Amino acid sequence: MYKLIWKYVSKLDMKQRHKQNLFLAICAFIFAIVGAVVWFTVGDDLLGNSLKWMACFIGFPSVILGFLCGVFALFKIDQ
Repeated sequence: MYKLIWKYVSKLDMKQRHKQNLFLAICAFIFAIVGAVVWFTVGDDLLGNSLKWMACFIGFPSVILGFLCGVFALFKIDQ
């Protein structure tokens, strides 16, 4: 998935730094959407209507899988 996003972003007419920032933002946004979908399908029924749990379901995948794994993917892509 990271390669697919990078192929799309690398075709844009931007500076390299802006491409990397856009790549990280897109990755984080996609995993935030995935976390929200999981929350609204499973978490809302199991854990109740709590804003704290919703933030955990959306925030942790966004930061860990989206941003951090995106940074590691950029390291691998640039080699």
